[in-house]
Amino acid sequence: MRLEKLTILNYKNIVETTLVFSPNVNCFVGRNGMGKTNVLDAIYYLSFCKSRSSSIDALAIRHGEEFFMLQGDYRREEGGEEHVHLAYKRAGRKHLKRNDKEYKRLAEHLGIIPLVMISPSDSMLIDAGSEERRRFMDMAISQYDSRYVEALLRYDKTLKQRNALLKQEEEPDYAVMDVLEEMMSMDAAYIYERRTEFVEKFTPIFQQLYTSLCDTTSEIVSIKYASHISRGELKGQLTSFREKERIVGYTLHGTHRDDLELFLNDYPIRHEGSQGQTKTYFIALKLAQFLYLKERGAQRTPLLLLDDIFDKLDAGRVARIIDYVSGDAFGQIFITDTNREHLDGILEATTKEYKLFHVVNGNISE
Repeated sequence: MRLEKLTILNYKNIVETTLVFSPNVNCFVGRNGMGKTNVLDAIYYLSFCKSRSSSIDALAIRHGEEFFMLQGDYRREEGGEEHVHLAYKRAGRKHLKRNDKEYKRLAEHLGIIPLVMISPSDSMLIDAGSEERRRFMDMAISQYDSRYVEALLRYDKTLKQRNALLKQEEEPDYAVMDVLEEMMSMDAAYIYERRTEFVEKFTPIFQQLYTSLCDTTSEIVSIKYASHISRGELKGQLTSFREKERIVGYTLHGTHRDDLELFLNDYPIRHEGSQGQTKTYFIALKLAQFLYLKERGAQRTPLLLLDDIFDKLDAGRVARIIDYVSGDAFGQIFITDTNREHLDGILEATTKEYKLFHVVNGNISE
């Protein structure tokens, strides 16, 4: 997939701009707070119908305006074109059109424009709670499995209904509870199956990539998928723990509690890793996500967005990351950095066509 042209109107600090991109490497340089990340966030929004930085759509509207609009012209590897138009009005709803046809449900768009974005906030994959690591799995699987998206949405809706029953002061209707638990169990089984498959196929890609970025075999990384479903069908667990869950007021068992346990040399990375190792770890996780998605089928090379990822890495790791992403395994790349030296290093390392953009107070010039 290639993004040929991007139009932005009233998005964050960007008033209006139309950018024509290189099919290979696109770099954005500028001081912090100038709007580099906002360009990448606009590209992200066109793939996932939401901002990377906030779930509140109104926060993406430029101050003093009532709406924002994003438009992307894409070209598939096989030559087909995709035109995506997204508009949001304050206190309204999002309107998303693909090739001039509006979606009835935004979830139908997931996976049409495959994309992986890496930024310093991805440190939460290691530092934060299990929700971040579940989202990591979900963001990958949802881009190639629409049935998985439907299972996630149904499971979340049913979970909320069951939690509402558990919070009631009066005795819940156990016939209704039975139906909800059966529905949750069916969707949980599919979610668990897909996540298990993901971890099994993803882990070797991640391990090989981490070793390449570190240029050493002394740092061994591994991943373990932890889920209640590994004990057996969810329905029985939900039934057994009803009384305890009525006391706490929410569901304690299910795929909404799944986690990825991340290890470095058989110890949790969050406790054992240095600053450089930790950053290399989550960068490797996200680059491996890119390679995993690319392998899911022909003509599915995702867009790769690298947002200010080189800070606090030693020169050796920076050089290896630059060398790696400049290779033939990657398609169209968008990179931001405040340090022109990093970008110059990337441009010197690549033999591909590139464009360099300067960003100052939301104004972007080539």
